[in-house]
Amino acid sequence: MTTAQTFTTPAADGTASAPEGFVYLDTSGLPVLVPEAYDRWGPTQQRGYLAQRHINAAEARSVTYAYDCLREAGDTGPGEMPDGRPDGRDPHDIAAATLRTAMALSRRAASRLIDTAVDFTERLPRCLALLTAGWIGLYAAHTIAEETRTVADEYMPALDALIAGQLAPTRRRTHPPCIGPLRKMVTKAILRTDPVGAAARAKTAARGQDVTLTPVGDDLTEISALVTADTGAEIMDRVNALARTADPDDPRSIGELRAAGLLALSRGWTSLPDPDGNLPGDPDAQPAVRRVLLHLYHHEGTTDLAGYGPVTNHTLARLLHTAEPRVSDLADLADRASAAASRYSPSDALRHFCQGRDGTCVFPGCQAEATHTDLDHIIPFDHDDPAAGGRTTSDDLGGLCRHDHNLKTEGIWVYWRNPDGSYTWAHGPNHPDPDPGVAITVEPTGPLAHLAAPRDPETSARQRRAAEEGETGSARTRRRRPHRRDRRAEQRRRLRAEDHQHLHPDTEDPPPF
Repeated sequence: MTTAQTFTTPAADGTASAPEGFVYLDTSGLPVLVPEAYDRWGPTQQRGYLAQRHINAAEARSVTYAYDCLREAGDTGPGEMPDGRPDGRDPHDIAAATLRTAMALSRRAASRLIDTAVDFTERLPRCLALLTAGWIGLYAAHTIAEETRTVADEYMPALDALIAGQLAPTRRRTHPPCIGPLRKMVTKAILRTDPVGAAARAKTAARGQDVTLTPVGDDLTEISALVTADTGAEIMDRVNALARTADPDDPRSIGELRAAGLLALSRGWTSLPDPDGNLPGDPDAQPAVRRVLLHLYHHEGTTDLAGYGPVTNHTLARLLHTAEPRVSDLADLADRASAAASRYSPSDALRHFCQGRDGTCVFPGCQAEATHTDLDHIIPFDHDDPAAGGRTTSDDLGGLCRHDHNLKTEGIWVYWRNPDGSYTWAHGPNHPDPDPGVAITVEPTGPLAHLAAPRDPETSARQRRAAEEGETGSARTRRRRPHRRDRRAEQRRRLRAEDHQHLHPDTEDPPPF
């Protein structure tokens, strides 16, 4: 049985002890662990070893920073929850927004960093010491935190000691294990410490299933699917079966045939489409499938496919066979005096223009596609008196994903459009740190970004004045979900209760006959 080694990061006076066979080396203010044999290494090996240790130690600082942001957002840990959270907003969301703006992270990356910071600080302190000492890096920390997230709190001290002991540096282990072996090691430690929690984790893993699309260039995109093992095997078997129905003279490669088979499955066809995407011998098949609209933006010789990006003339020529051109006058879309400007819901033409202009959600660092965002009235629309509120025009709308839309609506962040069409974000009146010096500029990235400048010259001043006076949020209250920390604790409790009932059913229940 492995014995857990306990050690801490060095104190200011350097009195903390290192694991046997290792010493702390303080370089550039970053104390990191190095083997005792380090002095006998050549300079090239020393530089390489220190480079990785410094990277890991610096990543530990990002974990500490993330936890500090969470504390400043109003969540100071169990037993220390302060009063006065703005509108009951989850501090996790506020802290994540701070990380995104300060570190240029995506929403998912910021949320993941905070989750790992909470787990390591509150549930895995010995593993945190390994991270702070530069022994493991952030990727390993994410792996450990995510693997242990469903383990009940009462088992965590023993599990933390077991993982840290198996992971800690020894005379023979001068580098931490790679992610694959690390994941297996952590899984075995969980099975030894909390087998019921391990079963609960397997149940929750299925909730992470997803299908994503990632542009890869050359008019190609990658569709990735994370599904259960049996579902993946079933889908792949069907794709391969369709690929095998191809005519022997079909010039397409096996990969192209599999891609055609996947398209056939999505359309509900039982045979392969031809290279043009049509079903030979069945002219009614194409109109019978679910209608999907693909939007193209063409300007000065370049063409963008919404949700993908620029495409070549090869793809453009193929798409133009069924394309229906639509022309809108930007002056009409920006007209504050029009009847459409007094209606809350934007027209299709206005929506398509704003999506093509912004490209993504316009909150700093957010990469949510504009086609998946809300069109936010920068100055709120007044449903009782439309003439007194924000207008529904291209100048007065910005694309925000639902998460960031809520941050703006609740007055945590505010923003306005600048005369050049860019957006400026600042802390709102309900932000836990209402620093007036924060000003982050975001440029629209869509294919129509060159048309982003507002047509009405007063737009920018009007929106900025409303934002600085705290008038761009909503006074409406809405039901809040429990905070993320509480949801995680409840999830662990519920899953363990379900597994306990499964393993130890109530013997007093009447028989089923």
